[in-house]
Amino acid sequence: MAVEKLFLNTLTFEYPKKPVKFYFSDKDDAERKSTPLKSSVLVPKEVKQTQKYMDLFAGCGGMALYTSYDLPTKGFDAIDIDFKAVENEYLVKRYYNRRLEKYFRFYDDVVVTKSGITDDIQVWLLNNGEKSHVSYNGKQYDLMEMDRFTLRVKYDRFNNRPYLLVANNRPALLLNAPLIRLFNDCPDEPFTSQTGITPSMVNFVMTREIRKGSDGKDYVVRKIDKYEYLQSHNKYCALETTRPILGGELKRFFGLDRHEESRSFESKYIRYMDKIEAFRKRFLNTEEIEKIFNNLAYNFTEVNPLQVGQTSSSKRMLIFGKDENGNDVKNVRQQHGVNYGPHIKCPHTDVQMIFIFPKSSIAEARDLIKYMRVGGYKGQSKALSNYIGSNVAYADKSFHIQFEDEANPVPEIEKALQADCYRNRDNRIKYVGIYISPIHKYSSARDSKECYYKIKELLLKYDIPTQCIDRGRMNDMIDKDNRSQKANFAYTLQNMSVAICAKLGGSPWLLDETEKKELIIGIGAFRSDNQQYIGAAFSFDNTGIFNDYSYFEKSELDELVGAIKLAIMRYSSVNNPPERIIIHYYKKISRKREFKKVEDMLQSLNLDVPVYIVTINKTESEDIVLFDEESTYSSYNYQKRQSESVKSLMPYSGKWVNLGFSKEGHRYLLCNNTRYEGERFSAMDGFPFPIKLTIACPNRNDEIETPVVQQLIDQVYQFSRIYWKSVKQQGLPVTIKYPEMIAEIMPHFTDKTVYSESNYLWFL
Repeated sequence: MAVEKLFLNTLTFEYPKKPVKFYFSDKDDAERKSTPLKSSVLVPKEVKQTQKYMDLFAGCGGMALYTSYDLPTKGFDAIDIDFKAVENEYLVKRYYNRRLEKYFRFYDDVVVTKSGITDDIQVWLLNNGEKSHVSYNGKQYDLMEMDRFTLRVKYDRFNNRPYLLVANNRPALLLNAPLIRLFNDCPDEPFTSQTGITPSMVNFVMTREIRKGSDGKDYVVRKIDKYEYLQSHNKYCALETTRPILGGELKRFFGLDRHEESRSFESKYIRYMDKIEAFRKRFLNTEEIEKIFNNLAYNFTEVNPLQVGQTSSSKRMLIFGKDENGNDVKNVRQQHGVNYGPHIKCPHTDVQMIFIFPKSSIAEARDLIKYMRVGGYKGQSKALSNYIGSNVAYADKSFHIQFEDEANPVPEIEKALQADCYRNRDNRIKYVGIYISPIHKYSSARDSKECYYKIKELLLKYDIPTQCIDRGRMNDMIDKDNRSQKANFAYTLQNMSVAICAKLGGSPWLLDETEKKELIIGIGAFRSDNQQYIGAAFSFDNTGIFNDYSYFEKSELDELVGAIKLAIMRYSSVNNPPERIIIHYYKKISRKREFKKVEDMLQSLNLDVPVYIVTINKTESEDIVLFDEESTYSSYNYQKRQSESVKSLMPYSGKWVNLGFSKEGHRYLLCNNTRYEGERFSAMDGFPFPIKLTIACPNRNDEIETPVVQQLIDQVYQFSRIYWKSVKQQGLPVTIKYPEMIAEIMPHFTDKTVYSESNYLWFL
């Protein structure tokens, strides 16, 4: 058995052994320095049990409760608070947050904010690394990277102890120029087509205010807040000293969204740990912090072996096409297995490719047609027909579309689709469009990005799914292959072919799983700047066979429940009613509002089966991460001309940790990567962080048997392996990724019912 040493990015501490005196009143103090407790969950049980305050929580309404925590306040009642009581958890958390906020205010070089609805403390630090620059109206401005750390006080229900979570968030960019200079540096000519920076482009800002202390000395207060909020609430926001944090609008203005992040093959676990360890040593290893957190641990928390589980190695296995003897090919690696063809072939016998490309790229189009039609890129790639299991030809030349306007090809393509060949096309032929896009994936202009969606919608109206390839990236990759004598573009062709197979109704591979009478439904959402959420529901059986999908506005709860009902009815009409329903949800579900409607719907169907809600959250940005101190992999050092062991800190794939029960359900942390015990790991596969799962069964009082928990975790793990847009391993299951993908596309479509084939994955 492999050696491992697992630990979490948490620091344990101890609650006070005796109750602590807190002070409460139903009226604010004279100096208005007390804190209002606006939610009943913040009110400790001892206050609710006090005669004076009983009526306050007996439905009187319109009343408030204030606390000064452990600070004696005139007119406030002293009440002993037990920190260990479950009912007091939220107030205790606020108490520690308040003390943390005061603690960090003494550091001149940090900025303290509150993060999220839980008021976690977020600390911003200037990263003293290499600075970057942007230009605006002929002038150059510095960009300063800000490291961000979230501190969260939680209680470990498994080991019965409190802890302080130390998380490293993605950095922010501060533009080192005051707002007044940016607003004044707009173009002088009022009728120019050039645009300047306007207040509406600014989201978050950093303010700087000099205050005088009680000792008469000046000190600096920096804050980060929304610019609009500061203005509308008459808060301090001097244009001469306030600087913007770059959000989406400003990043687009400076063209920063066009830059593709350089791919790194170094473990991000190492970078993450280096950041939080440096933060811990500087800020969480002081006498002052010990006054806040009694016996705060020096080292991050080792995981109790009793809370560690492992998915079965068999859950990695996938089924592909058949070998020369007619047997199903099984493999754990998608990249290898797909060469044997799809497990379920494309149902169309005659598939023809239509190429849509710029006239200036006819040479690239000819080459791509050849690679897709017969394969043979540098002797490495296979033909598209191999991956979809059906004959593939290219369409008659009248179908192919060439356009001249590379900035906006939509009008030319729309006109070309009105030709007789499209109106009178042979319905026995299934066409697929291959679009060579001259517009880079990271194009900054919003209109340019819209072209992709409009072209996809236009062709879907003619029942033609499309596969897009970025011309610039394609040419760069082929040039790189020519220089290095490699054939990496063959993997791009492989990815495209796998996606086309799914778009045409085939299944490139499935899970090696015995079919069960259960229905898995994935519900996800997507949000971009100034775009409303759109929700999508996808249904699968337990082998990964995709049934269908539906989509709706986020606010349309009845439509969501209706989509789940429709999925159940479609499944039952073919397979008989499911024995259990599993819903993978992208957020915490409201039991009173959302799940109650699901229960009512099931009752209307006379279906009494357990419904398991698995909430799936990414943990990369602001949450708990699992590390393995013993984790290494072999990497070839070209300078030394030898392989060497490199530390990664990434745990084995399938490892999971029980984080204990909360009111939302049973919480787990699941590692989902390609580091397998006893097998070689490639850094090219990446170092995905674990995902956090919360498993609940609201219609069975959350009583979940141990084997069921194992099955549900295994299933999340498995469903990350049937992502058909790429042969690369994914960190998230398709039950979350697919809904998110279609939810990103649909706001851009004029006709939300443009494609009636709801069992085809045309959006890949």
